[in-house]
Amino acid sequence: MKFKVAVIGAGYFGQRHIKILTEMSDVEIVGVVDIDINKAKEVADNYGLRYFSDYRDLVNEAEVFFVITPTVTHFDIGLDLIKHAKAIFIEKPLTERPAFAEILLEEAKNRNVIIQAGLIERYNPVVKALFNSLTEPLFIQTTRVSPFLGRATDTDVTYDLMIHDLDLVWMMLKKVGDFELKRMKVFTQKIVTSRIDYATVWMEFSTKRGIIKAHLTASRVSSDFLRQISVVQHNSVLYADLINKKLKKVDQGGNIDDINVTDKDSNSLYEEIRDFLNSVKNGKPSVQAPSPRETIEVLRIIDEINERREYEAIY
Repeated sequence: MKFKVAVIGAGYFGQRHIKILTEMSDVEIVGVVDIDINKAKEVADNYGLRYFSDYRDLVNEAEVFFVITPTVTHFDIGLDLIKHAKAIFIEKPLTERPAFAEILLEEAKNRNVIIQAGLIERYNPVVKALFNSLTEPLFIQTTRVSPFLGRATDTDVTYDLMIHDLDLVWMMLKKVGDFELKRMKVFTQKIVTSRIDYATVWMEFSTKRGIIKAHLTASRVSSDFLRQISVVQHNSVLYADLINKKLKKVDQGGNIDDINVTDKDSNSLYEEIRDFLNSVKNGKPSVQAPSPRETIEVLRIIDEINERREYEAIY
C-alpha cells in the first residue's frame, strides 16, 4: 500500500520535501499545491506530477498532507485538514501563536488524527550523539546563524531558527529532570526585514541538581552559516557542529577527543519524514517528534522572547 500524499507549498522547503518523497517507494504524490500556480507547475513538471492552486481539490484523493507554507496560513489549513481526518506534517513553527497550536493539537487528539510539527534537528545524528554524551550540563550555548537569504521573511528569526535550539535545550533539561525557567534576559533587533532578524537570550533554570544556564543566539543577518552547540559539564565540555556533523569532547586534562557519530551520512529530513509516515501507518504519534506539550512549551517561550518579556524570579 502506498501513502497518497499532497504537498502544499512549492517554495524552497516544499521542494526539499517533494524531492525526498519522490524517492520513497511507498509514497505516491497525488499533487503539488501552491497559490502561485506557475510555481506549482514549474516544480511539479520536474517530477511529472500534477499541480493545483487550492489544496481542497485534493482532499478526496490524498490521505496525508505536508504543509510547507507561510506560518500565518498553518492554523487555517491545519484545522480544515484535521476536520477532514487527514494526517498532517506541518513545518515549524506549528502555528504563529501558542493558543492556535493548542486548538490544533486538541482537535487532532479528539479526532484521532496524526499531526506532527517539523523540527529536523531531532533527527540529526550529531544531536543524538550529543545527547548520549550528556551527564550533568551546567551551561548550554547555542549559535544558529546564516546570511540573509530572503526566505521566511514573514516570520521572526526566533520562529525560523531559534525554535530548533529552544527545542533541543528543553530536551536536554528534561533529560536532567524537572526544571523551571527562573530568569530570562532578551535582546532582539529588526535589521533587514520588518520582523526580528537577530535575537539573543540568556536563561537560567532551577533544577534538583542546581542552576543550569543557557545562552542562545539566532541571526539571519550573519556573515556565515553556523549551527553549533556547546555544553559545559562538571568534568568536560562538549562541542557539537550540527552542519559538519562533528562532536568533540574536552576533558579535565585538556585532551580533545572526537566522539563517534553513528549514521553520520544519514539525511535528517528523510529520517523525519520517514518517522512521520511510520506514525501514520501505525496510528500512533512518534516518540521522537515533539509531543503536544513540548510543542506548546517552546512556542510560549518564543512568544515571550518576541514580546521581550524579561523576568526574574527568586530561586
